Amino acid sequence: MNCDEQQQTRQEERDQAFRQAAAIFRRMLRTGKPIAFEDAVRGVKTPDWFDRRAFGHLTAAMHRDGEIVPAGFRISETAKHNHAIKRLWLSASVTATGATE
Repeated sequence: MNCDEQQQTRQEERDQAFRQAAAIFRRMLRTGKPIAFEDAVRGVKTPDWFDRRAFGHLTAAMHRDGEIVPAGFRISETAKHNHAIKRLWLSASVTATGATE
């Protein structure tokens, strides 16, 4: 595999991870319960080279686009995050209508 093919493969793997994370997060948001994004990405399989911090832009974009709204905070349940504070999110459509779409 040449360098261009390897770069293309990595981009495809990265894009797939982003799509999977967004789909899981949206599915969890439809429950109407506050969700921490770390819960959605916990089950996303990523290649060893992938830096999972890259997922952070997904919530920023969803918030900017009005798809989600802040719903509080909680302590991380992931040991490697050393009990950091995590933002909770709700679907904007759930908060606007009081029910899922």
